[in-house]
Amino acid sequence: MKNFLKIERLSLTISDNIILDEIDLQVSPISKVGIIGKSGSGKSLFAYSVLNFETEYNAKKTFKTFKVCDLDVNDDKQNLSYIPQEPLSSLNPLLTIEEHFKINEKLQVSNNLLNTKIIDLLNEVGFEQDAKLIMKLYPHELSGGMAQRVLIALSIQNNPRLIIADEATSSLDVLNENKILNLLDSILKNRKIGIILITHDENVANSFCDVLFELKNRKIIPINQIGTSRKINPYSNKFSSNPNEVIAEIDSLSLTIDSKKILENICLKIRKKDSIGLIGLSGAGKSSLVKVMIKQYREFEGNVKVFGKDINNYDYHDYAKKVQFVYQDLLGSLNPRRKIKKNLDDLGDLIGLKKDALNFKIKDLCKRLSIEHNVLDSLPSQISGGQRQRVLIMQALLWSPQFLILDEPVSSLDPYIQDEIIQILSDLRDDLDLTIFAISHDIQFISKICDSLHIISEGKIIESGLLKDIVKSPKHDHTRRLISNFYR
Repeated sequence: MKNFLKIERLSLTISDNIILDEIDLQVSPISKVGIIGKSGSGKSLFAYSVLNFETEYNAKKTFKTFKVCDLDVNDDKQNLSYIPQEPLSSLNPLLTIEEHFKINEKLQVSNNLLNTKIIDLLNEVGFEQDAKLIMKLYPHELSGGMAQRVLIALSIQNNPRLIIADEATSSLDVLNENKILNLLDSILKNRKIGIILITHDENVANSFCDVLFELKNRKIIPINQIGTSRKINPYSNKFSSNPNEVIAEIDSLSLTIDSKKILENICLKIRKKDSIGLIGLSGAGKSSLVKVMIKQYREFEGNVKVFGKDINNYDYHDYAKKVQFVYQDLLGSLNPRRKIKKNLDDLGDLIGLKKDALNFKIKDLCKRLSIEHNVLDSLPSQISGGQRQRVLIMQALLWSPQFLILDEPVSSLDPYIQDEIIQILSDLRDDLDLTIFAISHDIQFISKICDSLHIISEGKIIESGLLKDIVKSPKHDHTRRLISNFYR
């Protein structure tokens, strides 16, 4: 084999927008190839172009040479496999794990041979003691790490030459991430197949890959030093070009309505990529603070600045492009007489997005948010609360904001759907480098998405700090009562 990968003058366009511009990439031996880049740089579309999936996004590719393991990318003999992000949502909830393997099998084999093959595959990915049990389970009965192992087993079922892993560990905690990467490394060595790892996390890429490329400004640039992180890493929340940049600053904020003091001397500072929670009982002032921040209340004392500018000096459009607010699931948040797609089209007109760009963003966000296509053709009243909440998150993200305010976004949902939405919000925070300010009465929700916490009572911030410290050792009597109520 001359080359594991050989790509010359690959270009990818959507309508008149150039996504990838005459990319050249060559890797000789079978390798673990990393492709890193910011969100929106075209990493996933590059992966889809290798898989011939780009037409699903109305993209068109042109190239001089595009070969994997010396075979043209369009050759029917190519055997490529794909590991998606979001392991739990990538499996069909109506099918058992065994049924997934049966549908995925490309060869005509007897049921007995196929069952043996499935058990062998599950053993290979670490289910040695439980393979027969795992086969009978449904996806919702698996943890995220278990679901990711199942996806890896499915990806190697038909003996591929190449596996493309698209953010395949982004939804996992550090412990499971390391287990999955070690598993992939073992499989690739034993089976002598290659992998392309698509990731925004340079630390993961450095530790796992043999060859690393950065996708930037529509080009792929080789990075020669593997195993050594650069001083500035714009692809992971652990590093930032300016981690101390202040996104929002509230100074001595007081609010009075009908002679009643609602907020008193509120001081907050929110920095880039912070995930900050605000909790308090009903009537404590949480919603009033949010209404000031989203410019519903304009008459107040003190100063509120976002990105260094007084919020009252922003017009609606400029502010909406920086700051978005996600309501809890309310039918009134969507026009009840218009289908979801029409609601989104109307919003696209308001934002100023061209039709092709809007449709591309909707398709991408549907994938990120696990929104089925039929949801777009439904009226708000015809879909579930969980689906409506996903649509509300999509509406906010269509603006491409940097700062997201969440007001009780899961309070009206059942626990299972709550966990799904929380996972989606956590992934979006990491993937899109969002700064998040979450308001809730539920510290258990806040603890799953935020790092630091403010406690509000009777319009005043009475305690602030790292969430883990406040939960472990609250200083204020009111905070102690809140904590004891939540965890009793």
